[in-house]
Amino acid sequence: MKKDWFQKFFISTGLAMFILLGSCVSGAPQAQAKTTNVSDSKQQLVDIVLRPKSQKSLHKFVYDSVNPSSSSYRSFVTPTTFSKRFGQNSKNVKALQTYLKKHHLKASTYKGNLIMVVQGKTKNIEKAFKVNLVNVNNGEVKYQKASRTPKLPKRLSKSVYTIFGLSNYSLFSSSKTQYQPTSLHSRLTNSSVSNTSQKYSPTRFVRRYNLQSLYDNGATGRSKTIGIISFANFHPNDVYRYWDDEGIDVKSNRLSVYRTNHYKGTWDGYDETTIDVEQAGAIAPGSNIRTYIARPNITGMVNSIAAAVGQNVADTLSLSWGQSEAQVAYEMKQGITPKKYNQIMNLLFEQAAAQGMSVFTATGDNGAYDGITTGLTSGLSVDTPSNSPYVTAVGGTTLPKTYTVNKKKVTITKERAWGADFLYPNYKHQRFFGNLDMLQSFFAGGGGGFSKYNATPSYQKGVSGVGTYNATDLWKFKYGRPVLLKKAVNKSGKSSGRNLPDVSANADPNTGYSMFITPKNNRNSKGQWLITGGTSVVAPQMAAASVLMSDFNTNGRLGFWNPQIYRFAKRSNSPFNPLDSRTNNTNLYYTGQPGKLYNQATGLGTIDFTALNKAFNS
Repeated sequence: MKKDWFQKFFISTGLAMFILLGSCVSGAPQAQAKTTNVSDSKQQLVDIVLRPKSQKSLHKFVYDSVNPSSSSYRSFVTPTTFSKRFGQNSKNVKALQTYLKKHHLKASTYKGNLIMVVQGKTKNIEKAFKVNLVNVNNGEVKYQKASRTPKLPKRLSKSVYTIFGLSNYSLFSSSKTQYQPTSLHSRLTNSSVSNTSQKYSPTRFVRRYNLQSLYDNGATGRSKTIGIISFANFHPNDVYRYWDDEGIDVKSNRLSVYRTNHYKGTWDGYDETTIDVEQAGAIAPGSNIRTYIARPNITGMVNSIAAAVGQNVADTLSLSWGQSEAQVAYEMKQGITPKKYNQIMNLLFEQAAAQGMSVFTATGDNGAYDGITTGLTSGLSVDTPSNSPYVTAVGGTTLPKTYTVNKKKVTITKERAWGADFLYPNYKHQRFFGNLDMLQSFFAGGGGGFSKYNATPSYQKGVSGVGTYNATDLWKFKYGRPVLLKKAVNKSGKSSGRNLPDVSANADPNTGYSMFITPKNNRNSKGQWLITGGTSVVAPQMAAASVLMSDFNTNGRLGFWNPQIYRFAKRSNSPFNPLDSRTNNTNLYYTGQPGKLYNQATGLGTIDFTALNKAFNS
């Protein structure tokens, strides 16, 4: 896959992580860490996760809200009602705020009473939470950490689930991002823009997955809002230029930006935000797009989701950033990421579901080996937050296309799971420019597999293919490094945990979509057209398709997709096309399961949106 100036950032940061953490994993001697006290006057931002009243009641309501036989069917709640029924008691929230105020700290709570944000000087944070904050420098990375587990008075701690944000860890400087966007890009030559951009227009998604009937019946996503969770800025002019050149008629004031915790934003990864906004707005031309931009760390992720859910403006949310479960496990072990991070994310996504918001997440672009480019995994791993049972995890496919491999034609005759395996013969003769460059070429594919953090959700149980798998093993790992097997090994078996993805669509940049973007450091440039791909392109497309279908729903929102779509998949008139072939259909490990409804390479498969719209709205 051709690399261009967009990918320089991802290559450099990923390679730095691979080298740095590869040494940690291999047990290489570590430099003696130096610690100094954090300045008393430094401003801190800490999150207190509040304990919900009853997670059992919340869980029941979430499932009842999308169960046609329930009296609560699509009777979604507002954030205010959620706070009263499921969030922490307002009296206890006020008691916490009073305590923090006595320590000269500001505390505010997102609507829903699940996340409280605390801000103030180091010296006051240390007194309030009974910790000492230190700067750590081990010669490779610098970060802040707390000397001990934070504590609150016993009378207040009963209403607290966990506290995090005191450790402020990033593998990179502030100009780099800890979270990794999942998009890949290749360049469109200027001479072919008019023809090629049309060929790779979002109408490819519309035609392929049968959305045209929705437009014919007046759907545009009007009066609906798509929320984009991101960590980087974007140029609105690029987006409007894209829509205009694609012939998509949109209103001039549809974009808005919410800067979480007043974060000014970075331009590293701005292509990801641009892609998300362009694709979502193209598929649902009548919708509003609200982008939530936060600092690229755990606190930023949690606060952006809490803000979006608390505001309840967005009908759907799209999230194209994530980490592998292997990476999260490593960070938890180092005390960087809170041990209850998985539960925190699930709690917020449950609030979104209770409010009728549909959430779509990208599963990653390294096939079944999510996080392989970080050097933190020597085997299979899936992405978080796609591993949450309360989001719709979106995987990738590739479309029919003919390639020239070693001067021979290789033809993909039908849509299949996205995986780069059929190009491997060419890679043996290709020049690579570094470890990560090689890894990204071999390990390109849609994410999928089994979560180690979340159990198999009830809606997946009883669906054929869930909990079982077929696989074609192409790799072994020696000293933590991948080695291509001389002969592939076919496997099958059983496994437990939340299965992902849920659905899939075209994500291969070789068969992808056009985008328009201006170089971040050259606003005088005329901009560039690119072909883009990755599961992160599909997530905003799915979010947009969801608001199109909600145009036909009297309740305004479709709610949490998953319990509904797995029910639809069991019907004789299923709106899904399972990609169940055992051969030529792999995400670099998992393959199809012939005759079964589900597989870990593509989930339930691709969607016929005309049929899905009928299922949702009948």
